[in-house]
Amino acid sequence: MSKRILILVGIPDFDYSNQMSAVASFLKTIKTAFESEGHEVDFGQSKELPLKNETIELPGDKKSNRNLIGKVKSAAKSAMKAWPWLYHSLAFRNFFKNQDELYFKLFDRKPYDHVIEFHTVGSTLGAQLAERWGAKFSVIFDSPVEEQFYEMHGTKTVHWSRILKSEKQTLEAADNIMAYSPACEAHIQLKYKLKGAVGILPCVVNKANVVNNPQSTEFNIGFIGSFLSWHKVDLLVRVFQKLHLKHKNARLQLIGFGMEWNKVKALVDRLGLTEVVDMPGFVSEADLLNYKTWFSVAVMPGSNWYGSPLKLFEYAQSQIPFIAPTTKTVVSIFQENEHCLYIDAKNEEDSLLKKLTFSIENTLKMDEMATRAQTFVRENFEDVIYNKKLVEVLTTKP
Repeated sequence: MSKRILILVGIPDFDYSNQMSAVASFLKTIKTAFESEGHEVDFGQSKELPLKNETIELPGDKKSNRNLIGKVKSAAKSAMKAWPWLYHSLAFRNFFKNQDELYFKLFDRKPYDHVIEFHTVGSTLGAQLAERWGAKFSVIFDSPVEEQFYEMHGTKTVHWSRILKSEKQTLEAADNIMAYSPACEAHIQLKYKLKGAVGILPCVVNKANVVNNPQSTEFNIGFIGSFLSWHKVDLLVRVFQKLHLKHKNARLQLIGFGMEWNKVKALVDRLGLTEVVDMPGFVSEADLLNYKTWFSVAVMPGSNWYGSPLKLFEYAQSQIPFIAPTTKTVVSIFQENEHCLYIDAKNEEDSLLKKLTFSIENTLKMDEMATRAQTFVRENFEDVIYNKKLVEVLTTKP
């Protein structure tokens, strides 16, 4: 029987059509999965873009005043960042105000039978709407929100009780919860009194594949992703410097952007690696496919314990050999020496150097692992198979 389903994330002005967003891509995957079962699926309130004809050209003096005001606000914002607790308390006051308004933008829609929320910091949006409509409520547990918030911002805020309570309210109200690994399930089962069924399924976004065909003259070491502290891109750069002393044909390609990008770029410059390290920032999908074609090995130097390794699935899909961190979620998916090499968490720098050296000196063995990883992902997470698993995890009764 066809049902009306609402998929949402509690981020004000979230752009559900943003192809560069991993969250938007995953929500689209969920939408496709339920539509293939014959359901009517909508997204939440999307970002409202101003119309081009609404743009007004200001007179010179007013434009100058606006520029001045903008500079003053920017200076004040920069100064306030010296007090992280205060800065983020003020910033998230506005964020949560806009988040609360999302409810009123959605509650008078025609009732839905099923609400699916990708939970984010401070949100009880899905729980409120499901209660209003008497709808089934499913949640994707993407992270322990207070832990992720502290990782990103390095501080608590005046809103800390809201952050804690919103996760509790959401998960305890859910009829179904999708957790990325046994470790994620154990975390929420221990912390909350759950009434709903918890299903384990990693977050996967199937993207366009390439035929991996690295150049024989260069050994390209690739990283694709966000430059965030827990991804440890700086670790990869430091290890690469040591590797390059012996293997002059090695080249490092760091694709993406994020809060740590400038810090990593400064490290590359300081170590004198600018000629052998590429840092193009965000690239088009076409350029990204080219980079993946040329990767000799891909590296995820770090991750948090709960994160689903989107990029490792992406590497496996294109049969790119990869080296991964030993986080609880990653090791629950891929087998060491069967699908990939793992970095020893107790001695990351030496371990990563050894694994990269092994990759250069044992390309055949790395290719064999990549082939097995590709087969494993195809058999368990290919589009049709994964879509059925998604529907099952988000609808199965306790």
